[in-house]
Amino acid sequence: MVQLTKIALDTNMLMAIGELKIDVFEEIKNQIANPEFFVPEAVIEELQALKKINRTKKINAEIAEILIKKHCKIIKNKEKKADKIMEELAEENYIIATNDKKLRTKIRKKGFKTAFVRQKKMIVIE
Repeated sequence: MVQLTKIALDTNMLMAIGELKIDVFEEIKNQIANPEFFVPEAVIEELQALKKINRTKKINAEIAEILIKKHCKIIKNKEKKADKIMEELAEENYIIATNDKKLRTKIRKKGFKTAFVRQKKMIVIE
């Protein structure tokens, strides 16, 4: 049986797809064999809220939502904040894909992996 690597995507990583014109899914697939992508419901709620800010955010959030439907499984957990969920998923051996430096630092200090955008054009996993 093929071992899948679980990747949890944060709101800012999904927004980077439209903002930076970067294919997060392909970038990760180029570095990790058999990734399986997940998005917590709390992240989807954050995308919904971002759509109300301005037209650009609305377009980028809609792009993210389309790609979530195409590539991701949804993790049910509305009752918690997205960052808290990401920390818990890291402890379950998910790689956390986020551009939130504070969250990345917290997860890395615990010894877990993160993925982030470097130089606005590539994904780095460490």
